Amino acid sequence: MADAASRLANLAEELLGGPLPVRLRTWDGGEAGPADAPVLVLRDRRALRRMIWKPGELGLVRAWVAGELDVEGDLYEVLDRVSGLLWERDGDSPGLLAAARDPRLRAAARELLRLAGP
Repeated sequence: MADAASRLANLAEELLGGPLPVRLRTWDGGEAGPADAPVLVLRDRRALRRMIWKPGELGLVRAWVAGELDVEGDLYEVLDRVSGLLWERDGDSPGLLAAARDPRLRAAARELLRLAGP
C-alpha cells in the first residue's frame, strides 16, 4: 500500500483535476508533490481528521495550534497556493447535493476517512 502522502496527493489531483500545488509530507514519512514547492507537513493523522470534520480555516488552525500541521518554506506561499483551491468558489460550482452524489467524491471521502483513522 502507498504511503499516506502519495494517497492524499492522488486523491487531491483526481478531485482537483490537476497537480497538487504544494508538496506533502505525512506522519508515516511519505512525501508527494512538486519537489520545488513549499512543504505542508502533516505530523499526525489527527491533523487530517481535524480538517475533514471542520473544513476550511477552523480545522486548519486547530491542527496548526495543536502542532499536528506545519509548513517548511514560506507560509504565505502555501496559503496562497492552497487558498484558491479551498475557499474560492465560482458561480458555476455544483451545489453540495450534486457534489455528494458524485461517486468520485464519495470514494475520495471514504479514502480520506481511512487515512484519518479512528
